[in-house]
Amino acid sequence: MYSAIVLLLITFFMDETMYDRHLTSIPSRTSTGLRYRFETLIGITGYKMAKYRARWSEVLWASLDVAWRPQFFFVVLFEAFVFGFSIGINTTNVVFMGTPPPVGFGWSPYAVAAAYATPIIAVFVGEFTGRYMNDFIMNLNIRRNDGFFEAESRLWACYVAMPLYICGFLTLGAGIQYLNTAALIMGWGIAFDAITLNTVAVYAYCNDSFPRRAGEVSALLNFARSIGGFAVAYFQVPWATKSGALVVFGTEAALVIAMFLIAVPMTQLKGSYFRVSDIPIITSTSLNLNIG
Repeated sequence: MYSAIVLLLITFFMDETMYDRHLTSIPSRTSTGLRYRFETLIGITGYKMAKYRARWSEVLWASLDVAWRPQFFFVVLFEAFVFGFSIGINTTNVVFMGTPPPVGFGWSPYAVAAAYATPIIAVFVGEFTGRYMNDFIMNLNIRRNDGFFEAESRLWACYVAMPLYICGFLTLGAGIQYLNTAALIMGWGIAFDAITLNTVAVYAYCNDSFPRRAGEVSALLNFARSIGGFAVAYFQVPWATKSGALVVFGTEAALVIAMFLIAVPMTQLKGSYFRVSDIPIITSTSLNLNIG
């Protein structure tokens, strides 16, 4: 029913979301009203606009054109680990919260549902903090570079997120292993705050590096997050039951920190060098800004 409602809203009220940034002037519509909506839905409008848009060959290879580049590949692989384990948290916690002691907390379904307010609040806090932190880092970088902005400065926020990530995961693991409710909630919230901070920084960096590939960047990041996380649920619960949640979450935090040390400093040092070959698809993000 929900999907049907969404489909009807798109059909009758929403407009095409594709935005042609490279066009200096958008051609006038050849039809209006219901006719225009009908032609847009069945593809006639897209066919008429094809001559103004990218060729099929460019569209088909656009994602690969971004994915193979070192300044994108390594930070996205790092983000896949960071975000992937958060998906594992959401599927693991519900098992231990609902399982009776001594394995789990033995909470009722209502208590388990209420506990999921923790990651929701943490995401809002992380998004709010990440937004203003990234703006602060950007403005500081511009002032230090005489009006020029380097995309790699976005990744400084990861240095703030990673200590929180370690703290959150270890606290969460200890909370589950020793059935401590306060540690469970605090660790869960800190971990998701760190994950959101890191994700905001990675998205900002990738979009600044590829300003004309925003769609491809979003799709590839979502793909990396999905394949990095949904498999975690298959091994995390048995592993935590056998070895203890503190071992599991501590190991995952260590893996993330290892990926961070490999990906982020190297990208910050060599990102501008990697982007030398990207001149055709790299443009200034705004007046008096230079991303490489």
